[in-house]
Amino acid sequence: MRKSGFELEEINYAKAPLTADVVEQLVARAGGVAAVLNTRHAVAKEQGWAASPPPARTFAEAVAQEPNLLRRPILVVDETKVIVGFDQAAYKALKP
Repeated sequence: MRKSGFELEEINYAKAPLTADVVEQLVARAGGVAAVLNTRHAVAKEQGWAASPPPARTFAEAVAQEPNLLRRPILVVDETKVIVGFDQAAYKALKP
């Protein structure tokens, strides 16, 4: 993305976990928990979240403790748009 002329701010949430409030904002922008949920994570499997995602606040609190519940990468484009996961077509559609 940087090579495409975009200015990016990278946040390594494995080193500095996101707060539950920030996660809730990402969930809202992405269109719901299902859009950002890493369904391969053990907690997601144990809780049955792949079939029935939890409420945003419950998920956000879980992510604050276990950041790998979030799919990666998460690209926040503007106030309303978020691209979750590696989506080359969505990246190409962006304009710097």
